[in-house]
Amino acid sequence: MEKLSQLVPKGVNDLHGEDFEVKEQTIIKLKNLFKQYEYKQIQTPVFEYYDLFNKIEGTLNKDQMIKLIDTDGKILVLRPDATIPIARMVAQNYQNADPVQRFSYVTSIFRMNEDLQNIQSREFTQAGVELFGKNGGEADVEIISLAIESLQEVGVVNFTIDIGQANFFKKLVEQIDLPKEAMNDIQRLIEDKNFAQLKKNVNELAIDEELKNALRTIPTLYGEPEEVFRRAFQIAINNEMTDEIRHLKAVYEKLVAKGYEQYLSLDLGLINHLNYYTCIVFQGFITGYGSPVLLGGRYDNLTKQFGYDTKAIGFAIYVDRLIESLNGNKGGA
Repeated sequence: MEKLSQLVPKGVNDLHGEDFEVKEQTIIKLKNLFKQYEYKQIQTPVFEYYDLFNKIEGTLNKDQMIKLIDTDGKILVLRPDATIPIARMVAQNYQNADPVQRFSYVTSIFRMNEDLQNIQSREFTQAGVELFGKNGGEADVEIISLAIESLQEVGVVNFTIDIGQANFFKKLVEQIDLPKEAMNDIQRLIEDKNFAQLKKNVNELAIDEELKNALRTIPTLYGEPEEVFRRAFQIAINNEMTDEIRHLKAVYEKLVAKGYEQYLSLDLGLINHLNYYTCIVFQGFITGYGSPVLLGGRYDNLTKQFGYDTKAIGFAIYVDRLIESLNGNKGGA
């Protein structure tokens, strides 16, 4: 049996000279780009109180957090998410400052995989930005544009930004009286685009046919934008859903006007697992690589849970996935 002193824990890895240099140069390019757009780099503690994440609505699965016990008996966690601690920091320190704040970060994230049999990547690096205090389409366009430029900056050519609308789905389910567990199952089936099982589950619900049709249709609303918008307006069952699609369409058109059409795709079945997201959500995929290398969206209700009501939107790049995708898929760069 090998001595533990000669091993590293499962889910973490050493980074050797050449690999470290590649990662470092990638991070430097992203930092310089964020600085160019006046996003100030910040850092939050590697340890946070477990209650920070336990008491916030719509946060991570608690089983994914790596927990420790402090000397006073309080439960700590290694930072499992970058956005929530930054929202806490803003609420605690910037309520009397300029309402518009732009921050960037490069930080380690510590998280157990949802599949407990797969313990790869317990530690990984995220680089991202957060924009506070700015509402509306202008801020959404700013952040999605910066996400596109970030991938371009590190040499990615073939990639897609899938854009969704979290509130479109939320305003629908507000009309449906279902137990939380049943609704979570439907949400998971929509995210997974499991059309057959979704149809079966929805058909068994005691709700109006109009609502059933909307639930069955949402995961099919992806791909060619004009067709997606047309069908989305058709299944909008209230004015709020219609308004959300109008907002998304306006943002999409502004991004097209900036010359980004080739990178854009729509997916209204994109319902991020972090439920604090509201309104626009998006993911970035590099051609030939199966996992998203970039995740982002608007989270207007998050700082409110810390006593400061301000709007916010941001994104995070999974730096290790980004480098892996480029190393294994030279067609992506």
